Formats: sequence, structure tokens, C-alpha cells
Amino acid sequence: MSSRPLETALTLVLEHCDDELSSAHRELYPERIHENLPFSLTLLYPWLPAGEVDDERLDELRAFFASRPVLDFELVRVADMPGAVAYAVPEPDDELRATMRALWALYPECPPYRQPGSNPPPHATLARYAAEGNVTFADARARVEPLLPVRCLVEEATLLEEHEPDRFRFRASFPFAR
Repeated sequence: MSSRPLETALTLVLEHCDDELSSAHRELYPERIHENLPFSLTLLYPWLPAGEVDDERLDELRAFFASRPVLDFELVRVADMPGAVAYAVPEPDDELRATMRALWALYPECPPYRQPGSNPPPHATLARYAAEGNVTFADARARVEPLLPVRCLVEEATLLEEHEPDRFRFRASFPFAR
């Protein structure tokens, strides 16, 4: 049994963008089904421990995202972080990167992926290489690139929280400015 606190993640859920792409994600990354994590693009993980998320923190997020524009981009190709994951690349990514960096600046105590000073690219993870089933970059690319490009119009950010280790649930959504 893990003694770490239950975690939270701030994401853009992309399940609604394309059914076939969402199906491909589930095929390539079946662990996400058990974890209840949809096809998404991570803005900040981990955020605060789930037990520290209160109404004040939710109000901070509501105000932050209400000040940001709706995000409109396409997933255009498959790339990889060698030895780690295959992911769909969003373009254009200027507004997406600006949103991520502003969020990281708002919560400097929560560096992305626990790596202070890191600047991970915006990415929608499709598969993890160390995962059961040993999906390769070539597998992910062959399955997903014929489906691309896929337009993603995202009108809200989502807070996911663990309710037990490695099992997430929806906690709240935060609309972007209209």
C-alpha cells in the first residue's frame, strides 16, 4: 500500500474531439481505462494533493481559467519522448503553452511532473512504452497518424482527482472565457 497522498491533475479532456482517436488511445494505453483517465492533454500534473483542494483553491482555478481564451488546436502528428511515451502533437500551441506556463507560475510549488524548472511540451499521451503490452512508437504512429489531423476545440479545463491510488474521478470543470 502506497503512503503517498492522493493526487490531482489539471487537464483538457479530448474524448469529445474524435471518437476513433479516443478508441485508439484506449487500445494503445489500456491501463488508462482502469485508472479512469480519458484521452486528454495534461496542463499540470501533479497539482495539489487531493486532500488540500478546498473551495478557495477551486475558486482560484475558476478565476484563472475564466481569464484564459477557449483553446482551439489540431492534433497533427505523433511524436515521442524516447523511452517514455508516444503522444499527439497539438498545433498551433502558442495559447496552449501560454496557459500551461501561467498555471505553472501560479503554482510554483507544483512543478510539472515533479521536475522543477522543466518545460514539457504540450502533448496528448497515446501510449506508455513501459506499459503492459509493450506498445512501440511505430505501433502508436501506425495506429494514430492515419486519423490525424483532429481539431480540438476545448472550452473548459478539468480537475481530476485520485479517490484511491491510480484511480481517478472527475472533481470539477472550469470554463474558459467566452
